[in-house]
Amino acid sequence: MYLMEHSFVQGFFLCAVLFSTTALMAHIPIRVEAFAQQVHRVFDQQEGLSNQGISRVTIDTKGTLYVLDDAGSVFSSKGTTWTPITDDNTKQTMFISPPRYPGLEAWVGATEDVRDVAKHGDEIAVAAPSGLYLRTHMKWERLLPMHGKVRWAPVDVRAVAYDIQGRLWFASPQGVGCRVHDKKWRLFTGADGLPYNDFTCMSAGQTGVWFGTTNGVIQYHDNQWFFRQGRRWLAGNCVRDVAVDADGNAWIATDLGLSCIANRPMTLAGKSALFEDEIEKHHRRTVFGYVNPADLAVPGNTETSRSVYTDNDGFNTGLYLGAMSFAYTVTGKDKYRNHARKAFQANAFLSEVTQGGEHPAPQGFIARNVIPTTESDPNLLYDKNYDLQRKKMDPLWKIMEPRCPVDKSGKWYWKCDSSSDELDGHFFGYAVYFDRVCEAESEKDEVRIVVQRITDHLIANGYNLVDHDGLPTRWAHFSPDDLNRNPAWHAERGLNSYSILTYLSIAHHITGDAKYREIYLELALDHGYGMNGMTQPKMLEGPNHPGHQPDDNMAFMNYYHLIRYETDPDLLTMYQHAIHNHWQYEKFERNPFTNFIYGACVTGKTRLDQWGEIDLSPPISCFEDGVDTLKRYPIDLIEWPMSNSHRTDMIPLGKQPGVPPKLGARVDGYAFPIDERHETYWDWDPWMLEADGDGTRLRPGFHYLLAYYLGLFHEFFLEELPRP
Repeated sequence: MYLMEHSFVQGFFLCAVLFSTTALMAHIPIRVEAFAQQVHRVFDQQEGLSNQGISRVTIDTKGTLYVLDDAGSVFSSKGTTWTPITDDNTKQTMFISPPRYPGLEAWVGATEDVRDVAKHGDEIAVAAPSGLYLRTHMKWERLLPMHGKVRWAPVDVRAVAYDIQGRLWFASPQGVGCRVHDKKWRLFTGADGLPYNDFTCMSAGQTGVWFGTTNGVIQYHDNQWFFRQGRRWLAGNCVRDVAVDADGNAWIATDLGLSCIANRPMTLAGKSALFEDEIEKHHRRTVFGYVNPADLAVPGNTETSRSVYTDNDGFNTGLYLGAMSFAYTVTGKDKYRNHARKAFQANAFLSEVTQGGEHPAPQGFIARNVIPTTESDPNLLYDKNYDLQRKKMDPLWKIMEPRCPVDKSGKWYWKCDSSSDELDGHFFGYAVYFDRVCEAESEKDEVRIVVQRITDHLIANGYNLVDHDGLPTRWAHFSPDDLNRNPAWHAERGLNSYSILTYLSIAHHITGDAKYREIYLELALDHGYGMNGMTQPKMLEGPNHPGHQPDDNMAFMNYYHLIRYETDPDLLTMYQHAIHNHWQYEKFERNPFTNFIYGACVTGKTRLDQWGEIDLSPPISCFEDGVDTLKRYPIDLIEWPMSNSHRTDMIPLGKQPGVPPKLGARVDGYAFPIDERHETYWDWDPWMLEADGDGTRLRPGFHYLLAYYLGLFHEFFLEELPRP
């Protein structure tokens, strides 16, 4: 009887798994059509305007734009240049005060109490401090909107408008209302996704309804709210007026000038090409072509860019190497093969430059970056005071002299104290390059040499990355003594366990040398590294805990090859358990990189535990969210100041009594969309509510490229490109 019941349960789970996987695959690949990409442009003195703030903007019946600045000057435009208007009659006609309406004074008092007026056919709607008023059939009434069992008596109504469907909208501090038809309303507050409620104005057009506020502009379109704040989207955050033209572009008058948020037809491939061109133009550094951020001499002006080195040259270029390797596989274009090969050579040099000179590192040590000795000495930035200050915050911080030795050729400074994330980037890039680009044995041998010398360094030095001082670096500790028996490494136990296992797995895959597999199995099974990674710190913190995004990013980079190369069923089930649990937290970020890696590792896979067989396949939302984030990934990658801390649709995260929240989520528990927050790298914190950029740092779009080409390679989505 037991065997019959057990067989029935197994059969039930198997049927459920097959049904779930079949249902998923029926929706994959997602077909992605062209979409409207929002772009922002500021209009100022270069286009003929003054240097004043803009108080009003309007559009006449012929499509001519008019603006009124704070000095009282009026300008008009039919294109991108502006002409001053000296005719007083035109000024008064375009920016006339609301007219007097017979009978309205009985409701709202003096005419100056009327804040906004909207007309639709014979109907007139008025926004006033005392409420929302409507005239139909020459009769005025005060509207008291009701949605379900909720009735509003709105006061302090700031603006009214009719959308292109003839629906009446109003905006007040209580929220936003939309009259769907007759007397049926929809009412929106922060709980319904309304981003902010200190309204100043409103306008409607082909792209929905736009709301100006004292701290950003809001768009409601296709049943979604969009929030635009900060210099990425606005000349100034205090919005005084909005006008929507016939093409759906929003012209926005702000305290610091005139903005236009326009809709540009775009495809994911087109966005990829744009970022690829930007990298070639702004982000290459040294003869090796490391991909790095650029500093802008003039805030916001990309023509004044200068590529700069960072602590993560190898990590960044390793991810770019992975992106270009996937791109070559997907497209077959030689330019991607060439980009990948150059990136490989650049990272390979980081494990060569450290050999020799006055301060040689052990064979196989990788540098963080390299800087030509013709540039300023970077050691001037890292004096003893720098190290002592860091050591106060971090007792394990290493004092290194010099922090940037000169190589044996005398041509390069190389930065030491490399960390585990550098190794993660190197190995991820090498593995994808080896699998997807290398065809000739000579090319494969080049990768084998580099991977072997780095891995042998780790083995020879007790599973640590050992610097030119003969001691392990601050972060690259992978030994059992540290990870299993040293409390200082408790937080990194899971991540670093899987990191060293990934390096050994990749080394075995690339070189074919059995010794790497033997050591790998010893660490994974005898020292419990396979189990260590099943409990990442984020999972232990509980729900709604953002955790440390760089660690999450590194973990998923490692899962990709650790799971896809593994053949041992016991280890595989550990790794699958780890990524499955980890993604239950990551899914709230709608990160295409982690989502696509999760899909690549577990789609169609099952895991058996004491409770039965579990279908690990992700829901279709995993891929839909990833594609949506790629669509919304901003074109402007300049670091501008931004804030979400004042939003009404925000839930604070963490314990921060008495102080403004620093971390927050949307009311649905997800992070705010990527075009409404500061970060453009997948290892930045999407839960941060504030960013203090000053417009002088331009980021490269290789994170987008990696997620885009990874998703294409695994056929999670398919672009339906428009015909030329």
